[in-house]
Amino acid sequence: MTSLNGSDQRDQVDAIESYFECITSCDIDDGVCVQRCVLVHLKQGDDGGG
Repeated sequence: MTSLNGSDQRDQVDAIESYFECITSCDIDDGVCVQRCVLVHLKQGDDGGG
């Protein structure tokens, strides 16, 4: 497991907080909105295929 320095850890927490803020603005049945939140807030810098 890789250790994160303070700045990287804060960036990761900020992305997670932004994701949760985003999904709380979505309608519960709006899968497109939730998917957009994942792509915008959690897939940043993820260059691995899926």
